[in-house]
Amino acid sequence: MTTAGSDRRRRAQRLPVSAEGRLEGRVPSAVALMDLSLTGCLVRAPRALEPGAIFDLRVPLEGFELLGKVRVADCSLDGTSAGAAPSWLSGLEFLALPVEQGERLRQYLDRRRRPGADSPAR
Repeated sequence: MTTAGSDRRRRAQRLPVSAEGRLEGRVPSAVALMDLSLTGCLVRAPRALEPGAIFDLRVPLEGFELLGKVRVADCSLDGTSAGAAPSWLSGLEFLALPVEQGERLRQYLDRRRRPGADSPAR
């Protein structure tokens, strides 16, 4: 989760986004992207993800589909989830983004940083 201390440790600024994606691996999972940077992202999932686990992340964003290998950096129960079905927040670190994916992600984030670009991604 993002705290004042973790913001200082981040290698890249994360921007809020809202997009549905998928983690593919031994145990696939649907995820909701919460924020995104050049080095990682925060996702909400219906189950806990084991720190250190490796997945392929697929998230459709404006104009392209983000595809990359990620490692679960941390995971915690989402304190805002209510009702019978809790959700989990996981910080994911990009391990491998193809050059083209990295450039498209950089362009996407640059567009989102511009004034007036506060609408959620879809």
